[in-house]
Amino acid sequence: MDFPKRGEIWFVSLEPVVGHEIGKTRPALVISNDRNNLFSETVTVLPITAKIEKIYPFEVSLPSEETHLLKDSKVKCNQIRTVAKKRLINFVSTLLPEKLE
Repeated sequence: MDFPKRGEIWFVSLEPVVGHEIGKTRPALVISNDRNNLFSETVTVLPITAKIEKIYPFEVSLPSEETHLLKDSKVKCNQIRTVAKKRLINFVSTLLPEKLE
């Protein structure tokens, strides 16, 4: 596997969880920098959910045409996780750089 890059969306296995952590295998946005992603065995991600009835100030809306996901979604910035690269299942797409701002 080529190393994941900042701004990419990957399907990630987030199980097991503790308490109110978001779980399941789901898309997640890689936010750790590329130098870390190249040399470290871990990456930092933000989980993505399709439950978009309400979008809080700490969440970012992601239209499906920007992500290549099946549904409009949102990034759950309050659920930041550092995970082993082995949890990354498959690459989905790359967000435009301005969306990361």
